[in-house]
Amino acid sequence: MKTEQIILKEAILNNNCPECYAKGSITLAFRQKRLRSRLLTIVKPAIEESMHCSKCESSIFPGQWTKDIELVYKYHKKTIHPKPASMHFSGLSYFIFFLLTAITVIIMYWDTLSPYLKS
Repeated sequence: MKTEQIILKEAILNNNCPECYAKGSITLAFRQKRLRSRLLTIVKPAIEESMHCSKCESSIFPGQWTKDIELVYKYHKKTIHPKPASMHFSGLSYFIFFLLTAITVIIMYWDTLSPYLKS
């Protein structure tokens, strides 16, 4: 299965980075996983969040947050709208299902159909 990230929201924060103290270089991102294969697509309910400073190229973990960063984080978390957890089948999976169903029906009724096929 191929894993994709659905970007729910990306925001550039105007707060200072706790590592390098650069202002306006923090990017907050909320993502949701989507797994794709030939037969189905699954959207996971879990939301992954990350905070990254583009100036010093470091990830900012919750232990490093200041109160201002935490307030902005809570605000942005309230504004996201995650996609509902779901599972969708592709056209190939429906084709395989109906093909197997047709083969099963033919095998089950082969005895009743065989006198008509000999004529």
